[in-house]
Amino acid sequence: MFAEVAVNAPLRAGDRTFTFAVPPEIEPQITIGTPVRVPFGRQTPTGFVVSLSAASGRAVRPIATVDERMPPLPAELVDLAVWMAEQYVCSVGEALWAMIPSVSAAHRKRKAPDASGAEEVTSPPRPGEPGEVERVLNHVPAARLAVIADDERFGAYLEAVRWLEAGQRGAIFLVPEVVQAQAFLLWLTRHSTLPALITHGGLTDAQRWTAWRQVQSGAVRIVVGTRLAIFAPLRNLSLIVIDHEEDASYKEERAPRYHARRVAEERARRVGAAVLWGTPAPSVEVMHAVEEGGAAAIVRPPERRAAVAISDVRAEAGPVGGLFGRRLYQLLARILPRGRAMLFVPRRGYADFLLCHECGWVPRCPQCGVAMTYHVRQVRLQCHLCGRSDPAPEVCRTCGGTHLRPHGVGTERVEQTARRLFRGAPIFRLDAEVAPDEAAQQRVWQQFGRKGGLLIGTQLLVKGVGQVPAVVVGVIGVDAGLNLPDFRAAERTYQVLTRLVALAEQEMIVQTFAPSHPALRALVQQEAEKFYRDELAARKRFRYPPYHTLVNIIVTGPDPDAARDVAARLAGALGEGTEVLGPSPAPLARVRGRYRWQVLAKEIEELAARRALTGLLRTLAVPRETKVIVDVDPVDLL
Repeated sequence: MFAEVAVNAPLRAGDRTFTFAVPPEIEPQITIGTPVRVPFGRQTPTGFVVSLSAASGRAVRPIATVDERMPPLPAELVDLAVWMAEQYVCSVGEALWAMIPSVSAAHRKRKAPDASGAEEVTSPPRPGEPGEVERVLNHVPAARLAVIADDERFGAYLEAVRWLEAGQRGAIFLVPEVVQAQAFLLWLTRHSTLPALITHGGLTDAQRWTAWRQVQSGAVRIVVGTRLAIFAPLRNLSLIVIDHEEDASYKEERAPRYHARRVAEERARRVGAAVLWGTPAPSVEVMHAVEEGGAAAIVRPPERRAAVAISDVRAEAGPVGGLFGRRLYQLLARILPRGRAMLFVPRRGYADFLLCHECGWVPRCPQCGVAMTYHVRQVRLQCHLCGRSDPAPEVCRTCGGTHLRPHGVGTERVEQTARRLFRGAPIFRLDAEVAPDEAAQQRVWQQFGRKGGLLIGTQLLVKGVGQVPAVVVGVIGVDAGLNLPDFRAAERTYQVLTRLVALAEQEMIVQTFAPSHPALRALVQQEAEKFYRDELAARKRFRYPPYHTLVNIIVTGPDPDAARDVAARLAGALGEGTEVLGPSPAPLARVRGRYRWQVLAKEIEELAARRALTGLLRTLAVPRETKVIVDVDPVDLL
């Protein structure tokens, strides 16, 4: 007997899996998912059996032994890893290692597993007639449901939990962030009798292995967690819930660069489970599934929605030009200092950059080549890509001029201006600089809820938990997000603004230089269907997801010529069935001293580019310090 074994090695090691002979004495122990030790170079690493066969076309070395310190993987997850390898251009081993905690942690001596990580309550489920979600699941157990709602979506989740309780069913609940997972677990324990467990990347590998073994033992019926929870070895998996499915946190940034929403949909398809997406602002991909009949939409609008107004800053200059337009300033002056107001600013820092008004010089990061953000409080320039920080210059380094002025808008600049305009009002800031972790973010929200005043923040305003509503929400600098060189720019802006509306009790004002932008018009006129329909039409016309798979290939290295040469060879070898754009310098052409060249491949024929890349990466000669990054259906093209 022969076994195909996956080890934790990239495609350039030679293949997706490797063939080994099975010694007769361990044949009874070998099945799909069995952990084994195999000779690989000068080492005997752990691998997992992916498939078995009676013959091999060549002489191969035998498996060394079964690795009894590792739990076996369910065959269902092994099959999913094989699919991920083809989908995301990686080896099967890379996909499997993305699923499990550290192998070395599993090899350490461990205590006997217990159920201490599982939460369970003894109160019975609340009685009631089956709701809409429950009725759909009873009729179609493998249904695809998009629940488009804000807080009202939790009513749909409760109906799904009742459906789980009615049978021997298990479920995975995915949320974007750790703090949301913790809050979700508490919510579940208040509403369900089912034992539930939390898992996320913030746990140690030992804690994750304990959780893994609890789930695999059948002691747990519900797993709650961030994106890696989608790989939980849950028995009788019948439902996968993806909360805020549009959130970019579901995309893994390291190889294999999988998207947890897409993996969840594929895993559910393979085991016959239902999928429930919950969000007030769905992704274009989910709306495409609804439009094509592959999913049903359940819309639960809020009882009331704040009014949304567009302020054209070209015509409504306020006391400080376009920073605070007249309408926004007057509204804030009426509410503060006693009431609560909120301002969304897409960027942190004081200004996007410094500009010499005499020669046009802009200070740039020598490692990344991008304009450095000006932070007025520290009087420093900072690169938000590599973290480099330099003192802000007093004179231009090109012409020696002294007329250096900040340009652009950041949270720090808005805060400074607000303190001057609204004296006496408590003013808080919520961005990655003042609140770098979830605990700090919670403290800011608690202070704002207790004292009121004005809260100025980035996208952290719609992240995490514990948000406090405000009478008025203002949006400053939205045009920067709308005009990013990314086909998802309008979608992302619309989603953030939709979530911000839910935080406004009375009114939201969006300041912009483009009041007729489709995303802004759709928000004001509550024409979500038209916005998604137009977005889908544009994606189809230009061959973007969800109609065509997009593969973003980034070649990075310290030598720009070497990176460009590798990118050119990849672009030239992609072949038929693919529309190739590039190679060209990436929008962020240099990061941390490494030059970046980009090739975009739009698949006209499904898997054409990915299969070509799989073969190329096995044999492509790449300079030692040059790296090739393959990102399938990227959420960020920068």
